[in-house]
Amino acid sequence: MGLTVLAFDDELNLHTLEGLDSISEMPSSTLIWVDLETDDFTQLTEVASYFNLHELSIEDCLTAGHYPKIEDFGSYLFMIFRGLRSPSEVEEIWARDNEEAIPEGEEDSYDVLTRKVAIYLSQNFIVTYRRKEVQWLDALVRQVQQNPGRHLQEGADGIAHRVIDVLIDRFMRGFGFFETMIENIEDDAFEKPEGFEVSDLFDIKRELSTLRQISRNQRAVIARLATDQTLIQDTQHRRYFKDIDDHCAEILRQLDKGIQDLASIRDTYIALSNVRLGDTMRVLTVITTVAAPMNIVVGLYGMNFAVVPLIHNPLGFWFILILMLSLGLLMLVYFRKNKWI
Repeated sequence: MGLTVLAFDDELNLHTLEGLDSISEMPSSTLIWVDLETDDFTQLTEVASYFNLHELSIEDCLTAGHYPKIEDFGSYLFMIFRGLRSPSEVEEIWARDNEEAIPEGEEDSYDVLTRKVAIYLSQNFIVTYRRKEVQWLDALVRQVQQNPGRHLQEGADGIAHRVIDVLIDRFMRGFGFFETMIENIEDDAFEKPEGFEVSDLFDIKRELSTLRQISRNQRAVIARLATDQTLIQDTQHRRYFKDIDDHCAEILRQLDKGIQDLASIRDTYIALSNVRLGDTMRVLTVITTVAAPMNIVVGLYGMNFAVVPLIHNPLGFWFILILMLSLGLLMLVYFRKNKWI
């Protein structure tokens, strides 16, 4: 948690400043990158006041679970993106029980598997903000500090492109966790149906649907950056955002495929369950049908009449028993011949 202020002069020399007050000592043409990680309203307000950022955008920054968006405030752009957490974090969250799945303070479903990153983009400055730690963004800041010339040749637009590109790229790689889960669920549904829980399938589908909605919103934002020349004036820069838009389309394709795969697994599992139920019912029906003639014979010989055939014959019991078993055997042969069993 903290504030990082980087200044880059016309020759792309890096200056790490102590705070916002040091910015005034730099030439007016200096490119400023402020990276802020905090949930403190006061600290965020100080940055907003220095750069004259709109108060409504500050409210959006502090709102948990805010969806991706873009707003043009004239002198700067305000954007919100959501990056997928690292695979280890996603796995840890998924391993928790349902009542513990949402971390404390993150009630909205958008905050369970993703982190919000807000970007203020102007010609001379860029501000990146997140409420909680985002490791890949911290790593990107360190990379720029170590090799500023490589990342800053395109100015503020280039930094914004780099941040969004890494966010989308990690989103694509993070989806591999869900692909593995879908494969495991498919194996359990077909190989171990007795231990399969349909609720697990619906849990994954719900999360994928949430990620798909996030991805659609983010693609709409990036599409505007790639096509609207009033937002990004340089044609070459818009081409870079068009490349990110292609990656967003691929993410949506993967998410759609994952949801379709889950639906196919569900339908196949239900069909196999019906087949197994049909097999069980067929066996029970055969047993009931075979036992029916025997029950008739037993019922007849259970009547309280004075005269019952073979009742006094020493071999009567065995004759009736053989008759009953023969009827059952003949019925089984008949069922088998007609391929009913």
